[in-house]
Amino acid sequence: MKNDLRIQLPLWTIAFCILLMPLTFSTVQLIDLMIHNFDAFFVVNGSETSFNWNIMSIQLFFVSTLLLISFYIAFYYRYRKHNRENPRERLYFFIFYKPGEILEDDEMLQQVSKNATKKVYILFANALPLLALLMVIPLHRSVFIMAILLVIVFQNLLFYKEINPYYSGNYKFGNKNKKTDLEFSKVNKRVIKGITFFSLIIIVLSFGRLAQMHYHSQSIPTQMEACMEEGGTAVIEKTSLWSLIKFTCK
Repeated sequence: MKNDLRIQLPLWTIAFCILLMPLTFSTVQLIDLMIHNFDAFFVVNGSETSFNWNIMSIQLFFVSTLLLISFYIAFYYRYRKHNRENPRERLYFFIFYKPGEILEDDEMLQQVSKNATKKVYILFANALPLLALLMVIPLHRSVFIMAILLVIVFQNLLFYKEINPYYSGNYKFGNKNKKTDLEFSKVNKRVIKGITFFSLIIIVLSFGRLAQMHYHSQSIPTQMEACMEEGGTAVIEKTSLWSLIKFTCK
């Protein structure tokens, strides 16, 4: 039963999210380059123009795409095998009303799934406000995508850690007691401290970045004026949405 794909599904989802991280990061970087610095995709050597394959985002995009395709092939093989061996417990690629990892074969398993779902709900109840707070801070959108993927990773990890002990024979059904409340209270305090510390770091870094951008923007007009007085040509480049403007005098 431990080889049931429905039990392993959270692990597959975690692997998918991890593989998706470099792909989304490289895609965002490439989109920024296309919008702000399209010429970076080409290298001019005299009269010849060639595509610039040395851009890290392009290399990362192709590598992560190949890894993701390999993952899909492996998952599809496992998915087909599961459906052949378990015709009554078939999985579907697209389903909206109930994810495949929610198991309700009997009453005990229903209770385990309820406990797992409860923990996932608690995770989302805490994570979603933090994500909303994070999006107020002027960070690159890659940070937001990574944060969402991390929440999905933790969601599936919580679910798997709740379901797997049941099939391993180590699951304990018990009522909530004072000791459990005390343990949850301690964990909650640690989480709050961690969130507070993390939020302070984000706020400090954000204000530091804003101050750096303000100082940089104030210094550019002076540099442009000095460049034009010397008879040069002021060139302003911006490689991405969050990067600082690069000024050169030619």
